[in-house]
Amino acid sequence: MRFILFAFFSLMSTVIWAQSMKFVAVRNNPVTNRQEFIQWDTLSLPAVLNDSASINGVAAGSSTFNSNNGNFYISTYQNGQPITLAYNVNQRNSFVVNNQIDFGVGTKVDLSNGKLYTVHGTRLGARGYISVTDPNSGSTTLVDSLPNTISGFYADGVVFNSNTHHLYFYYLDRNNVARLMDVDVSANPVTMNSVVVAAATGRSGNMTMEFDLNTNLLHFYSIAFNAQTRKSKLYFGILNPVNGAVSYEDSIGGYSGVVMSSGTFDQTGQNFCIEVLDSNNRYKMVGYQVLGAYWFETALPAGNVYEIEANNFAYVQAKYALTASKEMDPSVLIYPNPVQDVLQVIGVQIGSNYRIINQQGQTVLSGKTVQFEEKIDVSNLNPGFYVVLFDKINTRQKVVVQR
Repeated sequence: MRFILFAFFSLMSTVIWAQSMKFVAVRNNPVTNRQEFIQWDTLSLPAVLNDSASINGVAAGSSTFNSNNGNFYISTYQNGQPITLAYNVNQRNSFVVNNQIDFGVGTKVDLSNGKLYTVHGTRLGARGYISVTDPNSGSTTLVDSLPNTISGFYADGVVFNSNTHHLYFYYLDRNNVARLMDVDVSANPVTMNSVVVAAATGRSGNMTMEFDLNTNLLHFYSIAFNAQTRKSKLYFGILNPVNGAVSYEDSIGGYSGVVMSSGTFDQTGQNFCIEVLDSNNRYKMVGYQVLGAYWFETALPAGNVYEIEANNFAYVQAKYALTASKEMDPSVLIYPNPVQDVLQVIGVQIGSNYRIINQQGQTVLSGKTVQFEEKIDVSNLNPGFYVVLFDKINTRQKVVVQR
């Protein structure tokens, strides 16, 4: 059972878009009438890279993107067979990862190791289950069975925290209570913990959710629809996965439809985006800038664009390049790496002293953070390897300066 919600309401406000983001998605090409993979930059529209593929019947909310290797995964049909199909944004080719018994409710990637986790719903009286696919070998194995207390799932309600290796899915129990299931897939045996989601009265329980891997908080979009006025609001909020507590941070109105299964989060710029229909029934993207606390609008490529994912390459490279040495604090983001001129630092306490040390152990640059999102000018450093240290947190990261 899946819930996909469209909402209708009048225009309230927009904010001018001023930041570049890269996306990958599937669309129906309005010229060739074929389904294809596309990738684009918000500042380079309408110059999109498009690649036709044998795609038919993409499962809503089935997409996930591995920014480590550039593979965009979707659940679809090929020659009548349900498959997991991958598209590599760098090589611009598609290939079958594995054949599936069924699509499942949703699939998400563990960015730290590339494995794909899928939640499968109850079918024909059989109990639901969670599977994991190794994209290198294509083999799929059972993670664990699901409890028989689940009556339905929400569209785009499956998320994965690559920091903690916990899988979450949003569902209804047999008493129609909205709950969040927390699955520790790294535990042996696998553990599951369910909490009630505290949705506010009058606001829809439908949520498009994504983890902010800088803070380990769960961001969401929710829709509140008024059947009498035929108007609704799109809410941005934060969900605490430990106790189900919900905080509605901001809201906006003015769009005739919202595609709940096309929400995505840009970790690098902290932008949470979702596909909408404006008041003239034109598809656009509306987003919430988490750190700046404002809404924005930006264009989408022509055609019916869906299964949108942000290409978080810079973020993933900064966060997971050194996972083997366990040097990074999971709440801190330092990017890009390699860097040329300016090093971006997000999540360090204001007033923290930092040092950049060369391979000889010498401090070549130092200073103090004055804002949550700090910029460090490294343009005067010689090319080579350096270590960035902060005094108030246990963080040391190797960075490469290039010219």
